[in-house]
Amino acid sequence: MIKRKLLLLSSLVIFSANILATEIEPAKKADALIPYKASYKLLRKGTELGEGFRELVKTDGGYTIKMISKIKWLFLSDSRKESSEFTIEDDILSAKKYSYLRTGTGPDREEITIFGAEKITSIYKNNEKIIIPIQLTYDSLLYQLAMRQDLIADRTPLNYHVVRRGKQTQYNFKIVGEETVTVPFGRIKTIRIERVRDNGASRSTIFWIAPSLNYTVVKMTQLKDGKQQAEMQLTWFKLG
Repeated sequence: MIKRKLLLLSSLVIFSANILATEIEPAKKADALIPYKASYKLLRKGTELGEGFRELVKTDGGYTIKMISKIKWLFLSDSRKESSEFTIEDDILSAKKYSYLRTGTGPDREEITIFGAEKITSIYKNNEKIIIPIQLTYDSLLYQLAMRQDLIADRTPLNYHVVRRGKQTQYNFKIVGEETVTVPFGRIKTIRIERVRDNGASRSTIFWIAPSLNYTVVKMTQLKDGKQQAEMQLTWFKLG
């Protein structure tokens, strides 16, 4: 049970100064492709267990999202590294390569997905699977950037087809409204977004995205049966 909760907590960070700031004025022109760096703290039931780091960088061939997280709980540990390489053309994000590596207590896990025009090759737990794409498909990091892009452009619905662990799945989200939250970075006005799940689902995932920070995720919470399982909160942010 402890190990499963540790893994759940670490998986929140698809991503330090403690700035007691007032609300930041909205950026003049938001752009989801502006490079940035962000740090987060990871918590469970109010207890800090680790930290995560996320950045978006411009490369010669396109862009890369990088995410690193490390947590420790009692005698258990969990470290993860993720990256998503992609390009953009006519405002459409195209996934190219996704990599994931998890190490620590228990079995290590590795996932590599190569996105081609005719097929998607996904390798998870050394099992290779070929997927024929029939629609625009994202990886586990890139869909979040696509959601930020859609929010900036005021586009709906917020629906994304994703390949994860060799399987195709649909992530659908809804805008709940505006909400001011307090995280270690400061007090920030945000847009609250929740994942739409099947009726009767025990789990729920909530994002708080800040327009004033170029529509960056400043807080994310996962609940089960209404009780918090894990949370991440923004501690540090740098744009450009």
